[in-house]
Amino acid sequence: MDIFDKKTDVLEQIKKEHEKFRDLIKQIEEASGSSKKSIFETLKMDVSAHHKAEEAVVFPDVKSKSDEDGQEIVREMIEEHNLSTYQMSLLDRTSVDNETWDAKFAVLKEVLTHHMDEEEKELFKQAKKVLTKDELAQKYGPFEKKEESAK
Repeated sequence: MDIFDKKTDVLEQIKKEHEKFRDLIKQIEEASGSSKKSIFETLKMDVSAHHKAEEAVVFPDVKSKSDEDGQEIVREMIEEHNLSTYQMSLLDRTSVDNETWDAKFAVLKEVLTHHMDEEEKELFKQAKKVLTKDELAQKYGPFEKKEESAK
Protein backbone atom coordinates (compact mmCIF):
# COMPACT_ATOMS: atom_id res chain seq x y z
CA MET A 1 0.00 0.00 0.00
CA ASP A 2 1.29 3.42 -0.90
CA ILE A 3 1.92 5.52 2.22
CA PHE A 4 -0.02 8.33 0.57
CA ASP A 5 -3.17 6.24 0.07
CA LYS A 6 -5.92 8.78 0.66
CA LYS A 7 -8.38 6.10 1.78
CA THR A 8 -6.59 5.87 5.12
CA ASP A 9 -7.98 8.19 7.76
CA VAL A 10 -5.28 10.21 9.56
CA LEU A 11 -6.94 9.39 12.89
CA GLU A 12 -6.60 5.66 12.17
CA GLN A 13 -2.89 6.21 11.54
CA ILE A 14 -2.48 8.20 14.75
CA LYS A 15 -4.18 5.38 16.70
CA LYS A 16 -1.85 2.78 15.10
CA GLU A 17 1.14 4.85 16.11
CA HIS A 18 -0.19 5.19 19.65
CA GLU A 19 -0.33 1.39 19.85
CA LYS A 20 3.31 1.25 18.71
CA PHE A 21 4.24 3.78 21.42
CA ARG A 22 2.43 1.73 24.08
CA ASP A 23 4.39 -1.32 22.95
CA LEU A 24 7.71 0.57 23.06
CA ILE A 25 6.89 1.80 26.58
CA LYS A 26 6.32 -1.80 27.68
CA GLN A 27 9.58 -2.89 26.04
CA ILE A 28 11.47 -0.13 27.86
CA GLU A 29 10.00 -1.22 31.18
CA GLU A 30 11.17 -4.78 30.56
CA ALA A 31 14.65 -3.88 29.25
CA SER A 32 17.83 -2.84 31.00
CA GLY A 33 21.07 -1.01 30.29
CA SER A 34 21.96 -0.12 26.72
CA SER A 35 18.94 -1.98 25.36
CA LYS A 36 16.63 0.20 27.48
CA LYS A 37 18.37 3.36 26.26
CA SER A 38 18.21 2.24 22.63
CA ILE A 39 14.48 1.53 22.77
CA PHE A 40 13.96 4.87 24.54
CA GLU A 41 15.83 6.65 21.71
CA THR A 42 13.44 5.04 19.20
CA LEU A 43 10.42 6.09 21.27
CA LYS A 44 11.75 9.64 21.63
CA MET A 45 12.41 10.04 17.90
CA ASP A 46 9.07 8.55 16.87
CA VAL A 47 7.00 10.48 19.42
CA SER A 48 8.72 13.74 18.53
CA ALA A 49 8.05 13.28 14.81
CA HIS A 50 4.46 12.20 15.56
CA HIS A 51 3.83 15.33 17.64
CA LYS A 52 5.31 17.61 14.98
CA ALA A 53 3.08 16.04 12.34
CA GLU A 54 -0.03 16.37 14.49
CA GLU A 55 0.75 20.00 15.25
CA ALA A 56 1.44 20.85 11.61
CA VAL A 57 -1.24 18.84 9.83
CA VAL A 58 -4.12 17.92 12.14
CA PHE A 59 -4.35 20.45 14.96
CA PRO A 60 -4.56 23.72 12.95
CA ASP A 61 -7.74 22.77 11.08
CA VAL A 62 -9.38 21.18 14.10
CA LYS A 63 -8.64 24.32 16.13
CA SER A 64 -9.72 26.82 13.46
CA LYS A 65 -13.02 25.03 12.79
CA SER A 66 -13.90 24.47 16.45
CA ASP A 67 -15.78 26.43 19.05
CA GLU A 68 -13.98 27.56 22.22
CA ASP A 69 -14.29 24.15 23.89
CA GLY A 70 -12.81 22.43 20.84
CA GLN A 71 -10.01 24.96 20.66
CA GLU A 72 -9.22 24.29 24.32
CA ILE A 73 -8.88 20.56 23.56
CA VAL A 74 -6.27 21.36 20.89
CA ARG A 75 -4.40 23.74 23.23
CA GLU A 76 -4.32 21.05 25.93
CA MET A 77 -2.96 18.48 23.45
CA ILE A 78 -0.13 20.88 22.53
CA GLU A 79 0.69 21.49 26.19
CA GLU A 80 0.83 17.75 26.79
CA HIS A 81 3.22 17.45 23.83
CA ASN A 82 5.41 20.09 25.48
CA LEU A 83 5.32 18.25 28.80
CA SER A 84 6.36 14.94 27.23
CA THR A 85 9.16 16.68 25.29
CA TYR A 86 10.46 18.17 28.53
CA GLN A 87 10.33 14.81 30.32
CA MET A 88 12.15 13.12 27.41
CA SER A 89 14.86 15.80 27.64
CA LEU A 90 15.34 14.96 31.32
CA LEU A 91 15.72 11.29 30.44
CA ASP A 92 18.20 12.22 27.71
CA ARG A 93 20.39 13.96 30.27
CA THR A 94 20.17 11.14 32.81
CA SER A 95 22.24 7.98 32.60
CA VAL A 96 20.05 4.91 32.24
CA ASP A 97 22.01 3.48 35.20
CA ASN A 98 21.11 6.44 37.42
CA GLU A 99 18.69 5.50 40.19
CA THR A 100 16.27 8.24 39.02
CA TRP A 101 16.00 7.10 35.39
CA ASP A 102 13.17 4.63 35.98
CA ALA A 103 11.24 7.17 38.08
CA LYS A 104 11.63 9.78 35.35
CA PHE A 105 10.49 7.23 32.77
CA ALA A 106 7.45 6.34 34.92
CA VAL A 107 6.43 10.01 34.78
CA LEU A 108 6.90 10.05 31.00
CA LYS A 109 4.81 6.90 30.69
CA GLU A 110 2.05 8.51 32.75
CA VAL A 111 2.11 11.69 30.66
CA LEU A 112 2.16 9.84 27.31
CA THR A 113 -0.49 7.30 28.31
CA HIS A 114 -2.82 10.00 29.60
CA HIS A 115 -2.20 12.05 26.47
CA MET A 116 -2.83 9.20 24.03
CA ASP A 117 -6.01 8.14 25.85
CA GLU A 118 -7.33 11.69 25.96
CA GLU A 119 -6.38 12.38 22.36
CA GLU A 120 -8.16 9.23 21.16
CA LYS A 121 -11.25 10.13 23.16
CA GLU A 122 -11.56 13.92 23.06
CA LEU A 123 -9.50 15.15 20.12
CA PHE A 124 -10.69 12.41 17.77
CA LYS A 125 -14.31 13.19 18.70
CA GLN A 126 -13.70 16.89 18.03
CA ALA A 127 -11.87 16.21 14.75
CA LYS A 128 -14.72 14.03 13.51
CA LYS A 129 -17.17 16.77 14.51
CA VAL A 130 -15.47 19.56 12.52
CA LEU A 131 -13.73 17.72 9.65
CA THR A 132 -15.33 15.53 7.00
CA LYS A 133 -14.21 11.97 6.33
CA ASP A 134 -12.62 13.20 3.10
CA GLU A 135 -10.72 15.92 4.95
CA LEU A 136 -9.44 13.39 7.48
CA ALA A 137 -8.40 11.06 4.66
CA GLN A 138 -6.66 13.90 2.80
CA LYS A 139 -4.54 14.62 5.88
CA TYR A 140 -2.98 11.15 5.88
CA GLY A 141 -0.38 11.82 3.17
CA PRO A 142 0.76 15.20 4.53
CA PHE A 143 0.86 13.75 8.06
CA GLU A 144 3.12 10.89 6.97
CA LYS A 145 5.31 13.24 4.92
CA LYS A 146 5.73 15.66 7.82
CA GLU A 147 6.47 12.82 10.21
CA GLU A 148 9.18 11.40 7.93
CA SER A 149 10.80 14.80 7.48
CA ALA A 150 10.83 15.33 11.25
CA LYS A 151 12.83 12.15 11.94
